[in-house]
This record gives sequence, structure tokens and C-alpha cells, in this order.
Amino acid sequence: MRDIPELVASMVSTMQGELELAALKIGGELKELVDFIGAAKAEIASIQPNALSKHDIPGATDELDAIVQHTESAATQIMDCADEVTAIAGDVEGELSERLSAIAMRIYEASSFQDITGQRVTKVVRVLKHIEEKLGQLAEAVGDQSVRSEKVIHRDEQGEPVNPKELLNGPSLEGQGNNQDDIDALLASFD
Repeated sequence: MRDIPELVASMVSTMQGELELAALKIGGELKELVDFIGAAKAEIASIQPNALSKHDIPGATDELDAIVQHTESAATQIMDCADEVTAIAGDVEGELSERLSAIAMRIYEASSFQDITGQRVTKVVRVLKHIEEKLGQLAEAVGDQSVRSEKVIHRDEQGEPVNPKELLNGPSLEGQGNNQDDIDALLASFD
């Protein structure tokens, strides 16, 4: 009988060591998990999803909207020119009339690019707006309050800062960039 209490005590003592070892192992794994989650959260915050959703993506969609407007305007001008060629074809006779009519028809056919381009850009804008919404939700979830300022530091291939005035800039959106007076003053400075 005396052996049974000693055996039970020995088993409890052994199990207690194993339980403590298991608790330490679980505790270590939980710490690793917490550290991983913290690092992931910091990495997500470094992406600045709030700035992307509030500044970068809306800027990109504005640029795409401007592309659609400009291609539509260009297509309208092209169609107007094709209409003039068609009118001239009606004023002349013979082979010249046929050639002008054929040219006008090729212009009309080629102008279908605007409709297709507009449809494709509209799809891209829809996707960007969806991403913008999801990034906003992600920013809220990780507590990202950052908003990128309008002042962007441009860098060269080696990562060195570059003066933005040294960069070539493409067309700007309405109300942004240089106005005609600025351009005229620049051109006058070369005289």
C-alpha cells in the first residue's frame, strides 16, 4: 500500500514537469505568433494603405478619366475630319471621289479605338476603386492614419534625391501643372 502513494506522487511529479514544459512550449509559440502578427502589422502599415486609398489611387483614377476624355475628344475631331473628307468626296467625281470615300471609311473604322479604349479604362478604374475601398478598410484595421503629402521625394536609379524641376513631366490634369503664361515666359527666356 505504501508503494501506491509513492507511485502516485512520482507520477504527479513527472506529469507536473511535463505540463510545465508543455506550458513553456505553448507560451513560446504564442510569443512567436504575437511577434509575427506585430511584424506583419508594421509591414502593412509601412505600405501606408490609407495614403494609397486616399491619395495615390484616386490620383490614378483621375489620370485614367482624363485619358478617356482626351481620347474621346480626339476621336470626335477625327470623325469630324472624316465627315469633311466624305463631303469633299461628294463634291468631286470619278476615281477621286471613290478614293476619298474609301479613306473616310478607313478613318471611321479606325476610330473605333476610342470606344474600346474607353471600355477597358473604365474596367481598370472599377478595379482601382475596389482596391481603394479595400485599402481603406485595411488602413482602418491596422490603425494607419498616414496620408501622403503632396510633396513627393523623387529619386534616381541609385536612390539619390532628384530636384523635381529636373524631371520631365507628362500632361497634367486640369488645373494642375504649368499654365500657358508660364510656358510663354519660359519660351521667351530662350530669345
